Amino acid sequence: MKLHYVLIAAALSPAAVAESQRQPEEVLVTGGRNAISNLAGSAQIIDEEMLEQFDYSDLNQVMSALPGVYIREEDGYGLRPNIGIRGATSERSQKITIMEDGVLITPAPYSAPAAYYIPNISRMSAVEVVKGPSAIYHGPHTVGGAINFATRAIAIDPEREVDVTFGSDNYQKYQLYSSETLTTADGSELGYAIDALRFSGDGFKELDGGGDTGFVRNDINLKFSLRPASAQNQLFTLKLGFADEEADETYLGLTTEDFNDDPYRRYRASQLDRFTSEHSQIHLSHAFEVSENVQLNSAVYWNQFDRSWNKLDGFIDGVAIRDVLNFPDVFTRELGILRGEINSDGSDSDMLDVTNNDREYGSMGIQSSVTYRTSWGEAEHEIQTGLRMHHDYVERDHSIRGYLMTDGNMVNDGQQRGSKVRNEASTDAIALYVVDTIQWRDLRFTLGFRHENIRGDNEDFLTGTDNDKSQSITLPGAGVFWQLNEQLGLLVGINRGFSPAAPSAGSNVDPEESTNLEYGLRFEQDNLQLEAIGFFSDYENLLGRCRVSDPGCTPGEEFNGDNVEIAGLELTGRWDMQLAAGLNGAIGFSYTYTESAFQTDFSSSFSQWGDVEAGDELPYLPKHVGQLQFAVRGSSWEASTAISHQSEMRDQAGDESLSQVRHTDAYTTVDSSVSWFLDEHWTLQVSVDNVLDEEAVVSLRPFGARPNKPRTARLRVKYQF
Repeated sequence: MKLHYVLIAAALSPAAVAESQRQPEEVLVTGGRNAISNLAGSAQIIDEEMLEQFDYSDLNQVMSALPGVYIREEDGYGLRPNIGIRGATSERSQKITIMEDGVLITPAPYSAPAAYYIPNISRMSAVEVVKGPSAIYHGPHTVGGAINFATRAIAIDPEREVDVTFGSDNYQKYQLYSSETLTTADGSELGYAIDALRFSGDGFKELDGGGDTGFVRNDINLKFSLRPASAQNQLFTLKLGFADEEADETYLGLTTEDFNDDPYRRYRASQLDRFTSEHSQIHLSHAFEVSENVQLNSAVYWNQFDRSWNKLDGFIDGVAIRDVLNFPDVFTRELGILRGEINSDGSDSDMLDVTNNDREYGSMGIQSSVTYRTSWGEAEHEIQTGLRMHHDYVERDHSIRGYLMTDGNMVNDGQQRGSKVRNEASTDAIALYVVDTIQWRDLRFTLGFRHENIRGDNEDFLTGTDNDKSQSITLPGAGVFWQLNEQLGLLVGINRGFSPAAPSAGSNVDPEESTNLEYGLRFEQDNLQLEAIGFFSDYENLLGRCRVSDPGCTPGEEFNGDNVEIAGLELTGRWDMQLAAGLNGAIGFSYTYTESAFQTDFSSSFSQWGDVEAGDELPYLPKHVGQLQFAVRGSSWEASTAISHQSEMRDQAGDESLSQVRHTDAYTTVDSSVSWFLDEHWTLQVSVDNVLDEEAVVSLRPFGARPNKPRTARLRVKYQF
């Protein structure tokens, strides 16, 4: 059985291993679209064809097509995504496992899971989301699910591509791709892929008095593969990557009144805000076919992420910015300073705090899995055992500078104010899973468990304290899929969810645990596919994390929110049809309904919770999220439209009517795209995002009202040769 050009990481499911042996493709932890149809657990995939329809560079726009996924926008371009799954908090994507080609890609998934980093979607060929029992393979965060980003597979035949896009607000994207596989004199096969990407924009916000509000990102990735000419069938793959970013981005939003006047305004106090980062990665994998029934897959990985965010954090010794923007009639002087309309008087209560949040993250590890296929009577078994040894760390040094607002300009006061935060944390973790996938007649069972053994250390250099934290847990899971007939299948599953506490958490803070249930059906007939899945998550111990932007707590501090119940329904469907000779159409939709409730009363200094009573709803969890897509394709053109909707979200836990408390807006956006395939080499594409120019408050955090992206247009030209 021949191994093709595919990196098979240790976290793959048995279905993915089987699929990878049939055809050359990217690393898909679900096994691909065909394998999803009979998984004993829920999963979705956005493949390359779907990604090409709109050519989004904003991951938030891509993820909005998937059920059970929640997005909280922050900057409008998806530079700092906030993604949640099935009720797990979306803030900084901290409660989901994020992988690239089956390997952990979050900068420090154990020590600092709330780090701002996500791979650039423009260099991916597929995005997958797995939930329920399918999460057994992927940790450490299994309370909601996992996301895998699959990079483009190394081509067998030569592929060359030049992709250029220009758009509103001086948006520019340039991407070069080259890949092929060569055969050496001894019969070995050497493959390579080069993917170089740069995209940028001037930003859609206007800084009072003028100034930059844009960004630029660079990303270059190299892949090399070797399949030796030997009796042993094996494949080595080496992936090298480097990316950087410079963005004039801020935490500072607007008062409600100023937002209503001009949602794209930025106050003068954000003029020095600037985010810079560098990301490097080395991944080496090995796929080895030991025998017809035994497959061994291993990977060694190293990632480093350095970032510096120089940004306004508030006043040195004054009122919190969040209070200023929430109560502008009370704090008129402070608001005037933020706007640059009032000069600082030199006191610390008038002095602007600009903190450089300088951090270094690293992660490294080795993972391996063995898949064994056998038959016992009528039952076919695929038994997979995986082991990962992982180390990650974060080093923080947040240095403060004081600035006077003087005639609209921020002037440094010249004082040395030292560091606000200076600490380092590290974690060593060993993860083990065993899963048996059993096919018996029309039933497919998944039975298994995941075990995490975690040891973390946190040293605070300002307080002189050192904290050790150990966590060990075994997480069982089971699922079954019953193919009733050719059209209809039923599934049900249960698994234990887990999200570890960070090393900085005190001994009185427990990790997040949950019991997750799912149940539903899949229907497929001719060109119609439908899926309905209900889910229920019983959180025994919700975990909240204090960020730099949260008032009333220490950055990195963690809180327990006791018992919370989350329930919902996911609906997806697609209907492909022939409209006329040479003219095809498709309609697709996804919808998620979610409700949540705290089960106990408690008081918390975590600002997103506050004083909680049983029955209160979680903040930033929309009840309704959905998307409807239409596509029509002719022989040389294609037109697509996506209508996305998200309901309002409360800013703080509670049960009051949303009209009585601070909340984000419900909003609906329409994106459209038309592509012309001029010949086998040239493609021309025109896209418009937010066609109706919908304006909405999409977040009230970190500081004040923040807008979605306005109507923007893009012209794309792609040449393949």
